[in-house]
Parts: sequence; structure tokens; C-alpha cells
Amino acid sequence: MRELDELLDRALETLSSRRLAGEVYVEDLSVFSVSVSGGAIESLESQESRGAGVRVFEGERVGFAYTSDLTPTGLAEAAGLARGLASKADPDVDNALPEADESPTPEPEVHDPAVARIDVQEKIRAARRIEEAARAADPRVKAARRSRYTDVVGRTGVAGTGGMRRAWPFTRIYGSIEVNAEEKGEQQSGWASDFAIRAGGLDPAAIGREAARRALAKLGARRAPTRRTNLVLDPVVASSLVEALSPSLHADNTLKGKSLLASKLGASIGSPKVTLLDDGRAAGGDHSAPYDGEGVATRCTMLIEGGVLKGFLHSSYTSLRMAAAPTGNAARASFKSPPRIAPSNLFLQPTGASRESLLAEAGDGLYITEVMGLHTIDPVSGDFSLGACGLALSGGQPGAPVDRIAVAGNVLGLLRSIGGVAVDLRFMPGGGAGSTTLLLDISVSGS
Repeated sequence: MRELDELLDRALETLSSRRLAGEVYVEDLSVFSVSVSGGAIESLESQESRGAGVRVFEGERVGFAYTSDLTPTGLAEAAGLARGLASKADPDVDNALPEADESPTPEPEVHDPAVARIDVQEKIRAARRIEEAARAADPRVKAARRSRYTDVVGRTGVAGTGGMRRAWPFTRIYGSIEVNAEEKGEQQSGWASDFAIRAGGLDPAAIGREAARRALAKLGARRAPTRRTNLVLDPVVASSLVEALSPSLHADNTLKGKSLLASKLGASIGSPKVTLLDDGRAAGGDHSAPYDGEGVATRCTMLIEGGVLKGFLHSSYTSLRMAAAPTGNAARASFKSPPRIAPSNLFLQPTGASRESLLAEAGDGLYITEVMGLHTIDPVSGDFSLGACGLALSGGQPGAPVDRIAVAGNVLGLLRSIGGVAVDLRFMPGGGAGSTTLLLDISVSGS
């Protein structure tokens, strides 16, 4: 971290010597990845990435530039470019340097130094174990593709000329695989992934078995009949659906009139069973961090409580513009990008129900294991049309596979249909989390 601190000092000195008000975001990443197929190494990559993003605030204007040249000359050129871009931007009174704030809760565990010491051969063995477990799950698993292990060791720092300064390390380990299952000439695919923060926290065999289970569960699927029925969402599906709904909760979208929730603050928009949280400090969350991309402390934000809309996700700019409390949701894709609003670990709070009780309540409904078309959800109107597949339920027990299910409707109707959220909360790779979730009286189209 000492080198990162020195780099932040150098960048701040560059800004101060030019009498510029600004901020620097520094990122230092080491990424290792290996893919295997048939037990043989298909690809092995090791990447190092270091750079800085500079924002300059001048006369209610803001400009952004980035550089991989972290010498004084490189930083000075980036600062000069950012200043030039700021001079051409439109003024806005709410363009201001993010202010330092105190962490509202203890910082989450996001770093394990042991990850940097994992032997390369152990990483290769992990990728092989994923594939081996998938193939061993059932003789109908005929092929495995992209059995992959990846780890990330990184450091991030944010500092501003106004006095704000943050720096923190982080580590992640990921595993994933896609498999094909075949029976009587029919082929179906299944994909699974997982992650860990600490060395030894990833279970490669479990990833392989889950991918195999998902592929096998599709074999012999028939088209579901058209009707109104109860749906139970797999935790992975529930997480994906909530993530797809999140743009309607971004404060910048509400300011631009691009959210159907813009005028509904304080209104009931879902069933009493709906409590939606975004917790940037959740223990074990993939997107957990002590601070966001502007150095603002992350926190747990109540977005919907008992079906009532309580707030939005904010950056420093939207917090000022809307006179709202900061939420620590200014994310950066990398040092090459300015901050943008994004959820961290977004999830529906469990209602205390078990998975088994929600399945029983669903009766002869459908258990949904996969959805397609989430990108088609319109954040302005809330309308959607999704494809799905899963299992038919009989008395709450999963049975025969079904596919070619079409579910169309509106986001608000979906939120009002939620009848329960199980306690089996699972944090997902890429952020977000999901539990088994019950939707009541949903119209589905099929045969």
C-alpha cells in the first residue's frame, strides 16, 4: 500500500501545483486466469493493470481523463486534458468534489493476502476439479466447455484536493463452467459459477456439480400450458431479475425522467413482503467494499420497505442535486471510466420462510430455473417480456422439466405479486444476491 500512497501524493501534488480542484482514482490489478478442456490447459493468462483517472472541477464544470503513465509527466498530461474537457462542459452547481465522510459501520472483509501466494499449479488443479466434478456427476454429461479459474489481487485509492483520501486492497477468486448433457439425441446446456474472497473459500467441485444439475434438469422438457399460476424463482433467477430492475432505482435515471419510479417516492409499489436492500458492506458480497469509486463510505441502503419506495441509489452529484443522503453507489468499471451509479449487493430481504414452505405454497405452479431477455425490461414503462424454463411443481414438489415459457407484464405488477422470500440468501459472482422467491398468480404463456 505504500507505493499506492506515494502515487496518490504525486497525483495530488500535480493537481495542487496547477491550482486545480480535483480528484484522482488509482487502480493496481493483477489478474490470473486459466481455462481447461478435457483436463488439458486451453488458455493461461496473467495480466497487470495500473492507471489513474483524474477529474478536474472548475467553475461548476467537470472534466475527466485517464492515463497508464503514472510518472509526473503522465499525470500532468491527464490533469491538463481533464481541465481542457471541463472548460467545454456545461456548468452545473451540483458538480462538486466528493466530501470525506466517516464509515457508518465496520469495514467488510474484502482482502486475503494469501490469495497472492496461491501456487499456479493449485490454480490449474482447481480448474480441472470443476470439470472433473461436472463429468462425474452423470454419464449423460458429454462435454464441458470453459472450465475456468480466475483470481484478482488489487489495490484501489481515491484522493481529492479537498482532503478526502481513501485506499484499500481487495481479492477475489472465481470459478465457472458450461456443460452439455445429452439423452436420446437431445442436448441441453448448463452453466454455473461461484466466487470467494479468501484463499480456500472456493469449492470447485460444487461448481461442476451445479452446472451438471442445471443441464440435466432440462432434458426431456415439454412446453408448459398457458394459464395463471404461482411461480417460484431459483435464487440465481431472483438475483438476476432484481439486478435487471435496478436502473429504475438509480437517482440519475430519475433526474433524467428515465425511471418509472421517479415520482413514486413514499408510495406503495410492491407487496408488504417486499423489502429491497443494497448493502455495500455485506459480509461475503462480491461487490462489498469499504468505499465506492468516489471514496464515499459504502453502507446498507433501504430502497423499498414493506412495499413502500424509500429512496434511490446515489452518487455524490445526485445526492447534492436531490438533497438526499449519500449511499456510496458511485462505481467505476476501471480507472478508465468516471464514476457512475450502480448497485453493490442488491437483494430482497428474506421474509423468514423456508424454501420448502414457498414450494408448498406454490402448489402446482412452476419452479423457474432460467430466464431469457432480462435486457428487454424497459426502465421507463416497466414493461417486460421474458422467456423462461424450469420444472413443473406437483403439490409443491419439483417434477418434470418445462420450457418455452413466456412471462410478460410490468415491473410494478411483479413487485406486487411477491408472496415470500426464503432464508437461503446467496451472494452471486458479479454482485447481487438472491433467495428462493415466490410470485403469486402470474400469467404465463405456453402451449
